[in-house]
Amino acid sequence: MSSDSKQIAHEFIEEVLNKGDLQNIESFVTPDFIYHNAVEDVKGIENFRECISSDHSIYPDIHLTILDSIAELGKVSTAFIVEGTHRKEFRGIPATNKKFETVGVNICHFEGNKIKEAWVIVDGLTAALQVGAVKTVEGANQSKT
Repeated sequence: MSSDSKQIAHEFIEEVLNKGDLQNIESFVTPDFIYHNAVEDVKGIENFRECISSDHSIYPDIHLTILDSIAELGKVSTAFIVEGTHRKEFRGIPATNKKFETVGVNICHFEGNKIKEAWVIVDGLTAALQVGAVKTVEGANQSKT
C-alpha cells in the first residue's frame, strides 16, 4: 500500500498541482476531499478545482519539485520546493511579476487508493519577501551589542 500511495501522491502533485489538470481530479481524490491550507479548508472537488485554477492564474508557471516522501499508516508526507512567478493580484497584492522559490510539506491522508484529505504547509513569508509583497525593516535583526 505505501508504494502505491506514494505513487498516487506524486502523480497528484504532478498532474493536478503542477500541470493544473482539473479534468482528472476524481481519479486522485474522494468525493468529500478536503484540502487544508494556511488560509482556508477547501471542501469538495469543485471548490478544489476553483482553488487550483486560481493558483494557476496567479502563478501560471507554478511548479512543485518533490524532494522526499514518506508513506506510513495510510498517509504520505511529501517535502517539496515550490516556485513560480507572481503574475496576477493575490489577496490584495498587485502582481509583481517577480519569481519566488520556497519550501513546503504536503500530507495526504488516504482512504483506499484515493486521497481523502490533504494538508499543505508552505513557507509563505519567504515567497512574500521574494516577490516584494512584504518588506523587512532595515536593521531589525541586528543585535545591539
